[in-house]
Amino acid sequence: MAEPESQLVAQESPPAVRQQLTGWRLYLLGLALGLANLIMALDVSIMAPALPAITSEFRTVDDIGWYSSVYLLVQMSCQPVFGRLLQFYEPKMFYMASLVVFEVGSIVCATSPSSVALVLGRAVAGAGAAGIVTGSLAIFGDTAPLRERPRGMAVIAALQSVAYLAGPVVSGALTDSRLTWRFNFWINLPIGFVSFVTVFFVIARRPSPKADTPLTQKLWGVDPAGAVILTSSFVCLFLALEWGGNVLPFSSSRVWGTFLGFGLLAICFAGWEAWRKDNAIIPLRILHQRTVAVCCAFSFLYALASITFSMLLPTYFQTVHSASATQSGLYYMPTTLLSVLGILITGFSVTAWRYYTPFLHLGPLLFLAGSVLFHRLTPESTQGEYLGYQVLTGLGFGLSIHVSMIAVQVVSLPEDMPTACVTELLCGQLGGAVGASVAQNVFLSQLRTELGRIVSAEEAVRFADGGLEAMVKGMGGMEEGVREGFRGALNDAVTMAFVMPIAATVAAEVVSWFVEQRRLEEETGKTGEESRTTTSGSEDVEAAEEKKVGDAV
Repeated sequence: MAEPESQLVAQESPPAVRQQLTGWRLYLLGLALGLANLIMALDVSIMAPALPAITSEFRTVDDIGWYSSVYLLVQMSCQPVFGRLLQFYEPKMFYMASLVVFEVGSIVCATSPSSVALVLGRAVAGAGAAGIVTGSLAIFGDTAPLRERPRGMAVIAALQSVAYLAGPVVSGALTDSRLTWRFNFWINLPIGFVSFVTVFFVIARRPSPKADTPLTQKLWGVDPAGAVILTSSFVCLFLALEWGGNVLPFSSSRVWGTFLGFGLLAICFAGWEAWRKDNAIIPLRILHQRTVAVCCAFSFLYALASITFSMLLPTYFQTVHSASATQSGLYYMPTTLLSVLGILITGFSVTAWRYYTPFLHLGPLLFLAGSVLFHRLTPESTQGEYLGYQVLTGLGFGLSIHVSMIAVQVVSLPEDMPTACVTELLCGQLGGAVGASVAQNVFLSQLRTELGRIVSAEEAVRFADGGLEAMVKGMGGMEEGVREGFRGALNDAVTMAFVMPIAATVAAEVVSWFVEQRRLEEETGKTGEESRTTTSGSEDVEAAEEKKVGDAV
């Protein structure tokens, strides 16, 4: 097994000619990539409103959890693999092929005759989404000047946020119309087609310098064994999070067994990657770069914090303040709008000033202030309070959420950038998955405890496990004192879960200070090999190049 590795490492490749876009071509490319990321975001946000209609048509609720989780599971598992594949294939063709796979998955979902077929379609779409993400990063990093990337990333992220905001509304309208829930997936086709055609005409083909590498060496470079171990660990984690506290108690052998399996497989994965060195699916030398490692931790913690509010704030509105589903969506709108504003402020400011670390520090401070205020909510809190607090959390989230990606791109060598960026994204997705499970379990556990002080233990469990919608309806027929007790219990359960964002944001603020202080410079267009032998007259650039040499060695 050592021979293919040595051959792959020793193989010399001519430097690729990088294509820099400017003007209207760059804006068109940004729009095309933004549209693809928009339909990916829609594919996540459209599911919840359509679930009642889907389960009614297929006459089963057994697969509800997998409709969304299989999409994320496949995407997380494929992203590192695709990041490695991009060293052998040109980003343009890889992106376009991934877009086709995503569209095929959408067609399978739209035409699915059964629940199993829908799950399969979601898995195919998840694989396509992973390729779209990695391909977008590679294309944008290859064609956009470094100074323009923050602004372009801000526009793409803003489109994603709009999709997350509009997705439930669009899905609800389509599901209730004669078009049915299936049209939620059909709408991906024309948008994806526009992105496909634009990318095809705007950027030229740029074959990879390693395109002629023999297939056996490509397979060795992709690290199939590492991919299998990583995917298996994610399966164990998702099963544990899906079962724990929901389907089964945490004391169940199936729950702690899957957690144990995740831990053991994670250790095996780390050992395997250390042995594989540069041919690992996630080369550990990338994480030896301080800023990359810190940004991965920051992304995990920030996703852990933000997912709690996106899950439980609508619950607070509907249960404690008796808001309808539509009203709760409107009440949550300040978070989304302020997040978009924060993303745009950061993107355009970093492009103009070239400094990004201040936003990495400022965002968590604002988010922390809002989190503390949300933790102090009561059933008597006014609309002005729970809408106003979102100014802090929404703006704080938007100011920082994409700065870690900018930092990773600045410190990474060109040949390492796709893998480093994918690793940072993977940590954020992992933080969101873990945070969602922890927030839900803290909420339900505290709710059972609080209800146990009002009714018997058996009734408390029955109310907590019977669904929040049924509980709210049941509260309408209760006596005033009991109803207020239930409102207080629901409020305390939500605010207890808000402790997690406070802790995670404090940790994120601390780790953000370990990010290297760098300044965006004009793109040099050099490969990593060239950057090792060329010096610059600028002190900032000299320091950056010296750091990259140390990281590569």
